Amino acid sequence: MLIKMNNKTINILGGDYEFTLDISGKCEDYKFKYHPSHLQEIYKKILNHQIFEVSEFSLSNYAMMRDRSICDMVAIPIFINRGFRHGIMWVRSDSKISNPSELKNAKVGIKDYSQTAAVWLRGILFDEYKVHWSEIKWFANKLQRFEAPASVDISLIDEDPEELLISGELDVYVAPRPQDLKRPINNRKLKPMLNNVIEIEKNYFNRSGIYPINHCVVIHKQTYSKHPNIGHALFNAYTKSKQRALERKLGSTFLPWAESNWRETMQLFNNDPYPYGLNQSNRKNVGKLINYLSEQELIDQKPNIEDLFINESLHWE
Repeated sequence: MLIKMNNKTINILGGDYEFTLDISGKCEDYKFKYHPSHLQEIYKKILNHQIFEVSEFSLSNYAMMRDRSICDMVAIPIFINRGFRHGIMWVRSDSKISNPSELKNAKVGIKDYSQTAAVWLRGILFDEYKVHWSEIKWFANKLQRFEAPASVDISLIDEDPEELLISGELDVYVAPRPQDLKRPINNRKLKPMLNNVIEIEKNYFNRSGIYPINHCVVIHKQTYSKHPNIGHALFNAYTKSKQRALERKLGSTFLPWAESNWRETMQLFNNDPYPYGLNQSNRKNVGKLINYLSEQELIDQKPNIEDLFINESLHWE
Protein backbone atom coordinates (compact mmCIF):
# COMPACT_ATOMS: atom_id res chain seq x y z
CA MET A 1 0.00 0.00 0.00
CA LEU A 2 1.40 3.38 -1.01
CA ILE A 3 1.37 6.16 1.56
CA LYS A 4 0.78 9.59 0.13
CA MET A 5 3.42 12.05 1.27
CA ASN A 6 2.06 15.10 3.04
CA ASN A 7 3.00 18.01 0.78
CA LYS A 8 2.83 20.60 3.51
CA THR A 9 6.02 21.33 5.42
CA ILE A 10 5.53 21.33 9.19
CA ASN A 11 7.56 24.07 10.85
CA ILE A 12 9.26 23.33 14.17
CA LEU A 13 10.53 26.05 16.53
CA GLY A 14 13.26 25.29 19.03
CA GLY A 15 16.66 26.12 20.40
CA ASP A 16 19.86 25.81 18.39
CA TYR A 17 21.19 22.48 19.64
CA GLU A 18 23.71 20.07 18.20
CA PHE A 19 21.26 17.20 18.47
CA THR A 20 18.53 18.93 16.45
CA LEU A 21 20.70 19.56 13.37
CA ASP A 22 19.19 16.68 11.38
CA ILE A 23 15.49 17.06 12.20
CA SER A 24 14.64 18.88 8.97
CA GLY A 25 13.63 16.59 6.13
CA LYS A 26 11.25 13.72 5.49
CA CYS A 27 10.17 11.38 8.26
CA GLU A 28 7.41 8.85 7.78
CA ASP A 29 4.83 10.71 5.66
CA TYR A 30 5.75 14.22 6.83
CA LYS A 31 8.20 16.93 5.85
CA PHE A 32 9.71 18.88 8.72
CA LYS A 33 11.59 22.16 8.79
CA TYR A 34 13.42 22.96 12.01
CA HIS A 35 13.92 26.65 12.78
CA PRO A 36 16.60 27.34 15.41
CA SER A 37 15.16 30.27 17.31
CA HIS A 38 15.59 32.44 20.39
CA LEU A 39 13.71 30.65 23.16
CA GLN A 40 12.38 33.81 24.79
CA GLU A 41 10.75 34.82 21.49
CA ILE A 42 9.24 31.35 21.12
CA TYR A 43 7.78 31.48 24.62
CA LYS A 44 6.38 34.96 24.10
CA LYS A 45 4.60 33.71 21.00
CA ILE A 46 3.12 30.67 22.75
CA LEU A 47 2.16 32.47 25.95
CA ASN A 48 0.36 35.10 23.88
CA HIS A 49 -1.60 32.32 22.16
CA GLN A 50 -0.19 33.07 18.72
CA ILE A 51 -0.44 30.32 16.12
CA PHE A 52 2.48 27.91 15.69
CA GLU A 53 2.72 24.32 14.47
CA VAL A 54 5.30 22.51 16.59
CA SER A 55 7.60 23.98 19.19
CA GLU A 56 9.87 23.45 22.13
CA PHE A 57 8.25 24.77 25.32
CA SER A 58 8.70 24.93 29.08
CA LEU A 59 7.31 21.78 30.70
CA SER A 60 6.34 23.63 33.87
CA ASN A 61 4.61 26.43 31.96
CA TYR A 62 2.78 23.84 29.85
CA ALA A 63 1.52 22.15 33.04
CA MET A 64 0.51 25.54 34.46
CA MET A 65 -1.43 26.45 31.31
CA ARG A 66 -3.25 23.11 31.41
CA ASP A 67 -4.07 23.67 35.07
CA ARG A 68 -5.58 27.07 34.19
CA SER A 69 -7.49 25.68 31.17
CA ILE A 70 -5.73 28.12 28.82
CA CYS A 71 -3.72 25.52 26.91
CA ASP A 72 -4.13 25.29 23.12
CA MET A 73 -1.51 22.61 22.57
CA VAL A 74 -0.69 18.99 23.31
CA ALA A 75 2.68 17.57 24.34
CA ILE A 76 4.84 14.62 23.38
CA PRO A 77 7.60 13.18 25.63
CA ILE A 78 10.56 14.61 23.75
CA PHE A 79 12.56 16.25 26.52
CA ILE A 80 14.75 18.54 24.48
CA ASN A 81 16.31 20.63 27.23
CA ARG A 82 17.67 19.65 30.63
CA GLY A 83 19.95 21.21 33.18
CA PHE A 84 21.22 20.71 36.69
CA ARG A 85 20.28 23.63 38.92
CA HIS A 86 22.77 23.78 41.77
CA GLY A 87 24.99 26.00 39.63
CA ILE A 88 22.52 28.77 38.74
CA MET A 89 22.91 30.70 42.01
CA TRP A 90 25.27 33.67 41.74
CA VAL A 91 26.72 35.95 44.39
CA ARG A 92 29.06 38.94 44.33
CA SER A 93 32.76 38.13 44.16
CA ASP A 94 33.23 39.41 47.72
CA SER A 95 30.17 37.61 49.13
CA LYS A 96 30.53 35.41 52.19
CA ILE A 97 27.54 33.26 51.18
CA SER A 98 28.89 29.86 50.18
CA ASN A 99 26.04 27.43 50.83
CA PRO A 100 22.34 27.43 49.88
CA SER A 101 21.47 26.64 53.51
CA GLU A 102 22.33 30.28 54.24
CA LEU A 103 19.49 31.64 52.09
CA LYS A 104 16.80 31.91 54.75
CA ASN A 105 15.58 35.54 54.71
CA ALA A 106 17.97 36.33 51.85
CA LYS A 107 17.05 38.71 49.02
CA VAL A 108 17.11 36.64 45.84
CA GLY A 109 16.67 38.08 42.36
CA ILE A 110 15.26 36.22 39.37
CA LYS A 111 13.86 37.41 36.07
CA ASP A 112 10.86 35.09 35.87
CA TYR A 113 9.53 33.37 38.96
CA SER A 114 7.67 30.58 37.14
CA GLN A 115 10.40 29.43 34.75
CA THR A 116 11.17 25.72 34.96
CA ALA A 117 14.74 26.28 36.17
CA ALA A 118 13.40 28.26 39.13
CA VAL A 119 10.81 25.59 39.96
CA TRP A 120 13.56 22.98 40.09
CA LEU A 121 15.84 25.21 42.14
CA ARG A 122 13.21 25.98 44.78
CA GLY A 123 12.43 22.28 45.10
CA ILE A 124 16.10 21.38 45.40
CA LEU A 125 16.68 24.13 47.98
CA PHE A 126 14.19 22.47 50.29
CA ASP A 127 14.99 18.84 49.50
CA GLU A 128 18.75 19.27 49.76
CA TYR A 129 19.28 22.30 52.02
CA LYS A 130 16.03 22.63 54.04
CA VAL A 131 15.38 26.17 52.83
CA HIS A 132 11.73 26.66 51.87
CA TRP A 133 10.71 29.10 49.14
CA SER A 134 8.50 30.92 51.66
CA GLU A 135 11.61 31.78 53.72
CA ILE A 136 13.17 33.78 50.87
CA LYS A 137 12.46 37.36 49.77
CA TRP A 138 12.10 37.18 45.99
CA PHE A 139 12.70 40.04 43.53
CA ALA A 140 11.57 39.56 39.93
CA ASN A 141 10.91 41.58 36.79
CA LYS A 142 7.50 43.24 36.55
CA LEU A 143 6.68 41.40 33.33
CA GLN A 144 6.03 37.81 34.46
CA ARG A 145 4.73 34.83 32.50
CA PHE A 146 2.34 34.01 35.35
CA GLU A 147 1.37 35.82 38.51
CA ALA A 148 3.16 34.41 41.53
CA PRO A 149 1.01 32.80 44.24
CA ALA A 150 -0.23 35.18 46.93
CA SER A 151 1.80 33.28 49.53
CA VAL A 152 5.11 34.22 47.88
CA ASP A 153 7.09 37.11 49.35
CA ILE A 154 7.88 38.73 46.01
CA SER A 155 8.63 42.27 44.88
CA LEU A 156 8.22 43.10 41.19
CA ILE A 157 10.91 45.51 40.07
CA ASP A 158 11.82 47.64 37.06
CA GLU A 159 15.55 47.15 37.54
CA ASP A 160 17.66 44.25 36.29
CA PRO A 161 18.05 41.89 39.27
CA GLU A 162 21.58 41.04 38.17
CA GLU A 163 22.55 44.70 38.40
CA LEU A 164 20.89 44.94 41.81
CA LEU A 165 23.06 42.07 43.01
CA ILE A 166 26.19 43.76 41.69
CA SER A 167 25.25 47.01 43.42
CA GLY A 168 24.71 45.20 46.72
CA GLU A 169 20.93 45.54 46.96
CA LEU A 170 20.35 41.79 46.59
CA ASP A 171 22.18 38.80 48.07
CA VAL A 172 21.80 36.25 45.25
CA TYR A 173 20.84 36.19 41.59
CA VAL A 174 19.34 33.07 39.99
CA ALA A 175 20.13 32.59 36.29
CA PRO A 176 21.65 29.83 34.14
CA ARG A 177 23.85 32.32 32.26
CA PRO A 178 24.17 35.81 33.79
CA GLN A 179 25.39 38.65 31.59
CA ASP A 180 28.45 38.91 33.82
CA LEU A 181 29.88 35.82 32.10
CA LYS A 182 30.41 37.94 28.98
CA ARG A 183 33.03 39.99 30.81
CA PRO A 184 36.70 38.94 30.79
CA ILE A 185 37.36 36.58 33.69
CA ASN A 186 39.41 39.12 35.64
CA ASN A 187 36.66 41.75 35.32
CA ARG A 188 33.72 39.66 36.47
CA LYS A 189 31.66 40.93 39.40
CA LEU A 190 29.93 37.64 40.21
CA LYS A 191 30.87 34.10 41.12
CA PRO A 192 28.91 30.85 41.49
CA MET A 193 27.71 30.36 45.06
CA LEU A 194 29.01 26.78 44.94
CA ASN A 195 32.58 26.42 43.76
CA ASN A 196 32.47 22.62 43.42
CA VAL A 197 29.19 22.53 41.55
CA ILE A 198 30.10 19.74 39.10
CA GLU A 199 30.92 17.37 41.96
CA ILE A 200 27.72 18.37 43.76
CA GLU A 201 25.55 17.84 40.68
CA LYS A 202 27.12 14.47 39.90
CA ASN A 203 26.44 13.42 43.46
CA TYR A 204 22.85 14.65 43.16
CA PHE A 205 22.36 12.61 39.98
CA ASN A 206 23.90 9.48 41.52
CA ARG A 207 21.54 9.76 44.51
CA SER A 208 18.37 10.86 42.75
CA GLY A 209 18.71 9.55 39.19
CA ILE A 210 17.34 12.92 38.02
CA TYR A 211 18.82 15.13 35.33
CA PRO A 212 16.15 17.86 35.57
CA ILE A 213 13.87 18.22 32.53
CA ASN A 214 13.15 21.78 31.44
CA HIS A 215 11.40 21.60 28.08
CA CYS A 216 9.25 19.25 26.05
CA VAL A 217 7.89 19.41 22.50
CA VAL A 218 4.34 20.69 21.98
CA ILE A 219 1.99 20.57 19.00
CA HIS A 220 -0.63 23.23 18.46
CA LYS A 221 -4.11 21.73 18.64
CA GLN A 222 -4.91 23.01 15.13
CA THR A 223 -1.89 21.16 13.75
CA TYR A 224 -2.68 18.04 15.75
CA SER A 225 -6.28 18.07 14.53
CA LYS A 226 -5.15 18.23 10.90
CA HIS A 227 -2.32 15.72 11.38
CA PRO A 228 -3.34 13.24 14.11
CA ASN A 229 -0.41 10.91 13.31
CA ILE A 230 2.26 13.59 13.46
CA GLY A 231 3.37 12.81 17.01
CA HIS A 232 5.13 9.55 16.21
CA ALA A 233 6.84 11.06 13.15
CA LEU A 234 8.15 13.91 15.31
CA PHE A 235 9.36 11.46 17.94
CA ASN A 236 11.26 9.51 15.28
CA ALA A 237 12.72 12.65 13.70
CA TYR A 238 14.04 13.92 17.04
CA THR A 239 15.31 10.47 18.00
CA LYS A 240 17.18 9.92 14.74
CA SER A 241 18.70 13.40 14.87
CA LYS A 242 19.91 12.79 18.42
CA GLN A 243 21.35 9.40 17.45
CA ARG A 244 23.36 10.99 14.64
CA ALA A 245 24.71 13.55 17.08
CA LEU A 246 25.72 10.79 19.50
CA GLU A 247 27.46 8.90 16.70
CA ARG A 248 29.37 12.02 15.63
CA LYS A 249 30.24 12.79 19.26
CA LEU A 250 29.25 16.40 18.72
CA GLY A 251 30.57 18.53 21.53
CA SER A 252 33.72 16.44 21.99
CA THR A 253 35.62 16.84 18.72
CA PHE A 254 36.40 20.55 18.83
CA LEU A 255 37.74 21.24 22.32
CA PRO A 256 40.96 19.78 23.74
CA TRP A 257 40.46 17.12 26.45
CA ALA A 258 36.78 16.84 25.64
CA GLU A 259 37.06 13.24 24.42
CA SER A 260 37.81 11.91 27.91
CA ASN A 261 35.01 14.03 29.36
CA TRP A 262 32.65 12.60 26.71
CA ARG A 263 33.47 9.03 27.73
CA GLU A 264 33.05 9.72 31.45
CA THR A 265 29.78 11.60 30.95
CA MET A 266 28.28 8.97 28.65
CA GLN A 267 29.16 6.26 31.15
CA LEU A 268 27.40 8.23 33.91
CA PHE A 269 24.24 8.67 31.78
CA ASN A 270 24.15 5.17 30.28
CA ASN A 271 25.16 6.54 26.85
CA ASP A 272 22.21 8.95 26.53
CA PRO A 273 21.91 12.09 28.71
CA TYR A 274 18.66 13.03 26.94
CA PRO A 275 16.40 9.97 26.83
CA TYR A 276 13.00 10.52 25.21
CA GLY A 277 9.74 8.78 25.97
CA LEU A 278 8.04 7.94 29.25
CA ASN A 279 10.46 5.36 30.56
CA GLN A 280 10.81 4.86 34.31
CA SER A 281 13.56 7.46 34.61
CA ASN A 282 11.61 10.16 32.78
CA ARG A 283 8.42 9.38 34.69
CA LYS A 284 10.32 9.90 37.94
CA ASN A 285 11.74 13.15 36.56
CA VAL A 286 8.40 14.55 35.38
CA GLY A 287 6.72 13.38 38.58
CA LYS A 288 9.23 15.28 40.70
CA LEU A 289 8.60 18.46 38.70
CA ILE A 290 4.83 18.06 39.10
CA ASN A 291 5.29 17.65 42.85
CA TYR A 292 7.37 20.83 42.97
CA LEU A 293 4.76 22.77 40.98
CA SER A 294 2.07 21.64 43.39
CA GLU A 295 4.07 22.28 46.56
CA GLN A 296 5.02 25.75 45.29
CA GLU A 297 1.33 26.48 44.67
CA LEU A 298 1.87 27.07 40.96
CA ILE A 299 -0.82 24.52 40.05
CA ASP A 300 -4.06 23.68 41.88
CA GLN A 301 -4.44 20.06 40.76
CA LYS A 302 -1.63 17.56 40.32
CA PRO A 303 -2.13 15.86 36.93
CA ASN A 304 -1.31 12.26 36.23
CA ILE A 305 1.90 12.07 34.24
CA GLU A 306 0.09 10.24 31.43
CA ASP A 307 -2.46 13.05 31.13
CA LEU A 308 0.24 15.57 30.18
CA PHE A 309 1.08 13.75 26.93
CA ILE A 310 -0.92 12.41 24.01
CA ASN A 311 -2.20 8.88 24.61
CA GLU A 312 -0.33 7.21 21.78
CA SER A 313 3.03 8.42 23.14
CA LEU A 314 2.86 6.56 26.43
CA HIS A 315 4.84 3.56 25.16
CA TRP A 316 7.15 5.13 22.59
CA GLU A 317 10.78 4.18 22.92
